[in-house]
Amino acid sequence: MKTLHRTLMSVLATSAIVASTSVSALPTGWVDGLPAWTATASSCSVDVSSTGKYEFANSQFRYLGTNISSVSGFAPFFFPQPITVRCNVTPIYDYIYSPADSSDVITIPATVVAKSPSWNSLIVGYKDTDGISTKAQVTASLKKISRATLGESTIATFNSNLTASVEAHEDVKTFNHTFDFQNNDYYVEINLYRTDTSVATPAAYSVRLANGYFAAPPPQ
Repeated sequence: MKTLHRTLMSVLATSAIVASTSVSALPTGWVDGLPAWTATASSCSVDVSSTGKYEFANSQFRYLGTNISSVSGFAPFFFPQPITVRCNVTPIYDYIYSPADSSDVITIPATVVAKSPSWNSLIVGYKDTDGISTKAQVTASLKKISRATLGESTIATFNSNLTASVEAHEDVKTFNHTFDFQNNDYYVEINLYRTDTSVATPAAYSVRLANGYFAAPPPQ
């Protein structure tokens, strides 16, 4: 029975590695694994201010037709307003054995303990149609809400204008945070900006939270 348990654990570990190293749109050298939280942009809740300006196309959230950002403020200080969706982060837990030495959990009594995952990266799937220029932009922010006080804080913010690519791909924003689903709620806010119809609509298609790292580059 001990051998069976170890074999199963090995298979699960190998599956996580395969999932994290298969072909993807992630930056070169980035590695992450399970458990992860993920959401398509089209499954998230649209802010009422975006009514009539957005559309969902399969997984994508984007501007509808020739719509562009409205502006607020007074001349010369005008600020473009985004279209917005918010994605609820569903609680996910790592399940570990207690005591820590659980190599023989079949024959030694052990308790399964749930702990919040050690996520350290916000990963955004998007297309910024003008790269580092400012007529199109995608931002995403990971937010924490205290259930006791309703106070909100921002854990991490992603900005597509820091990357020159105009192709659909994924990018990573790393952070340090200890998740606590017993006392807090979490969500990801996605904002799209389009200030001019001379550029195609930017789009967001996915967000996820994972524990990952940039692996050392392969030897030359």
